Amino acid sequence: MNLLEVRQQFRDMSGRYDLVHDDFSDNGADRYINEAVRWLDRKIDTVRAHGTCQMLVPHRNWLLQFQAARAVKQVQVNGLPVCIVSPNVVMGEIHRLRGMLPLSWPTMCAVVATQNVHKINEGFVIDSGNYLELFKELSLQPDSPEEVNTLIFSSRIPDKEGALIGIMGVFYQLPLVNDEDTNMWTRIHPMILINAAIRQTYVTSGNKAMLDIFNDSIENDIVTFGLDRVEEAIYGRGQMRSNF
Repeated sequence: MNLLEVRQQFRDMSGRYDLVHDDFSDNGADRYINEAVRWLDRKIDTVRAHGTCQMLVPHRNWLLQFQAARAVKQVQVNGLPVCIVSPNVVMGEIHRLRGMLPLSWPTMCAVVATQNVHKINEGFVIDSGNYLELFKELSLQPDSPEEVNTLIFSSRIPDKEGALIGIMGVFYQLPLVNDEDTNMWTRIHPMILINAAIRQTYVTSGNKAMLDIFNDSIENDIVTFGLDRVEEAIYGRGQMRSNF
């Protein structure tokens, strides 16, 4: 299924005709569907969620945004691991150095940041004079259990041809935006996604009885559908592990 088909089924199964127009365009349903994707990603460990995101960062850039991750395990620059520090460490170092570039850090030290920096232009030129003010503007937050989608390097990429950045971690599924968009849930387990989206409507309405019913139903589906994934069972794990 794609997003349009999921939205149609969501409308028919939930009876929430107020959230989907008669032509099946969105009137609020996509918000519940995407929140259901995030909820399933957080609650269930999927083999497909573990991976590496590779992107080319141009010369002299210092900021990279990537697909949202639940956790970042390692960052590599041109195949070599680099130091990773958290935003609160960066703020402490910047204040200690009173705005000067942290020359004592490894050349390609990377900061793992939250979505709060998405508005900053990757091509922005940073120097020692505005380093402190820039990080104040970024409003960097301490480590968060929620999404991580930004790397900030302590110095700009020096290579003229740029650098290949590899981010190894546990990633969220991509948001569903356009009608034709798909992700792992829509392609392989659309019914679970639709039920999870309907569940989200009961979260916001405060209907605990229906919420409990959908929690139990989704849990039962999760326990059973990984059992026939033979190729994954060979490696000692099912397709998913429930974290309920």
